[in-house]
Amino acid sequence: MRIDLVSYRTASVVSAASSLLSEWRVGAVLQAIAVRDADGQLWLDIGDQRLPARIASGGQEGPQDGEQLQLRVLRNHPVLALETLSSKSAEIDASEQAVTADALRRFIPRQESPTMMLANLAWLAQGKNAAQLPKEVVDAAAQLWRALPDANALQNPEKLQAALDRSGTFLEHNLANAGSNPSANIATDIKALMLELSRILRENGARPALARSDISAPAPLPTANGSLANLPNTAATFSLLDSPSQQLNELARQTDGAIARLTTVQLANNAAASSNPAILVELPVRFEDRANILRLRIERDGRSSSQESELQAWSIEAAMDLGSAGSLHARVSLQGHRVGVQIRASSPSVVESLSAQSGALESMLRGAGLEVDRVVCLHGLPATDTGARPTRLVDVRA
Repeated sequence: MRIDLVSYRTASVVSAASSLLSEWRVGAVLQAIAVRDADGQLWLDIGDQRLPARIASGGQEGPQDGEQLQLRVLRNHPVLALETLSSKSAEIDASEQAVTADALRRFIPRQESPTMMLANLAWLAQGKNAAQLPKEVVDAAAQLWRALPDANALQNPEKLQAALDRSGTFLEHNLANAGSNPSANIATDIKALMLELSRILRENGARPALARSDISAPAPLPTANGSLANLPNTAATFSLLDSPSQQLNELARQTDGAIARLTTVQLANNAAASSNPAILVELPVRFEDRANILRLRIERDGRSSSQESELQAWSIEAAMDLGSAGSLHARVSLQGHRVGVQIRASSPSVVESLSAQSGALESMLRGAGLEVDRVVCLHGLPATDTGARPTRLVDVRA
C-alpha cells in the first residue's frame, strides 16, 4: 500500500511537513500510528508530529485507527510518498499488552536482585562450603560462575557484544533463530545456565519455599522512565547458614528470584518495544573474586524521524555499584557523528580520577572519527527512578 502525506490542511501542518521533508530521505524506514478523526480522515502520528495522509494505491480503506505501521520513503518530491512494509492492528497490540501485563503480575512478586545469587556463587568459587554440597550442584554453580564475562574483557567491542548476546536477555530469541543447530553461545547463556542450576538444585532436594525469607536485597524494578539506578552488591548469605540443606534452599530461592528478575527485564523490553526502540540489559560481570551487575539501557530518541537517518539520536546509560568506592552512572548520547559523555559517581575520589582521564577519553573518541560535544565528570548520582511502569500491574476490574 502506498500512502502520501498531504500538507494542505493548516499552515502549522505545512510548516511541520516542510521541516521533516529535509530529514526524510528516499529509502528511510520509519514508524507511524494511524489515526482516524470523526470524519474518517487518515492522519499519521510520526515522531512528535500528526500529519494528514491519503491512500494513493493498494487497499482503498487503508489502515484502521490505532494501527501501527512500518513505512519506507519512496520519494519526497513533489509529495512525500510512503510504502507500507508491515502493520499491526490496535486489537493485536492490546492483546500483546494484556499478555505482558499478566506475565509481569506473575514474575514481579518472585523476582529478587541477582546480586544475592552472585555473592553465593563467588563464595562457592573460592572453595568455601563446597565440600558440604552435592558435587552436581557445585559443578553447575561453577559452570555458571565461569560463564560470567570478565570485566577486563568488556573493553573489547566484540567481547562486549558476545557478553550481551549471552546475558540471558535474548535467550528465547536466539533459540527461535537457532533451528536444529543451537550455537555455543546458547550453551553458555546466563539464563540457560541459571535454569539448569535451578533444575539440579531441586533434583538434589532443594526446597526454595523453606529458605529464609528475611534475607533480601533492594532491586529497583525495570522501567522505561527515569535515570538508571544501580543494583547494590550484597554479602554471601551462605556465611549465615550452617546447614547444607539450608544452603541448598537459599541458593534455589535466589536462583529462582534471579530468573524471575531476568524474565521481568525481558517483559519490560517487550512493553517498551511498542514505543521508542529501547532495551534494558542487566549483565553480571565477574571481577577477580566477586561479581557485579552492570545495568545498561540503550534507547533511540523518539524524535528521530527514521531508523536510517544519519541524524538519528541514541543514548546509552550504564549504572554499576563499585562496592566501597560507591556507585557509578554514565550516559552517552550520540546523534549522527556527534557524541556527548556524562559520568557521575557518588565518591569524590572517583570523580577526581575520572576527571583526570577525561582528556584521554575525548582524544580516543575523536580518534574514532566522532565530534565530541563534551566529556564531563560530576559528583552525585542523577535523580532516581520515577517508578513509572511500562504496563498496568494490578487488574482493577477484579
